[in-house]
Amino acid sequence: MYRGECLCGTVMYQVNTAISTIECCHCQTCRKAHSSAFAIGVTIDSSSFEFVNGEDSLQAFESSNGKFRVFCKKCGSHIYAYRPQQPKTIRLRAATLNTDLNQFTIKHIHTENRIKLN
Repeated sequence: MYRGECLCGTVMYQVNTAISTIECCHCQTCRKAHSSAFAIGVTIDSSSFEFVNGEDSLQAFESSNGKFRVFCKKCGSHIYAYRPQQPKTIRLRAATLNTDLNQFTIKHIHTENRIKLN
């Protein structure tokens, strides 16, 4: 089991499944949504995700047709994304986990948009 939370600690959740690999998404939409070079996420079964606190402090934004990004409306931390047409999975934003992310295998996706660092 893993626990996670938003920046301000209002939204707290737990994940009741094993995570082995997290993905760094370099697509332009993720870069804009996270104001970063990439977003760190993992796709999990929605049934393994549950809120401990603060679910009423969430806001959703449809960032592209049929994809909703869910974030804390107090601090702006992006918690997960989902597609209503795929109700059995969510895309958890792994940076909000309260665990050492170095324990996971890292995979880079949508690297055609990757920023080239010197």
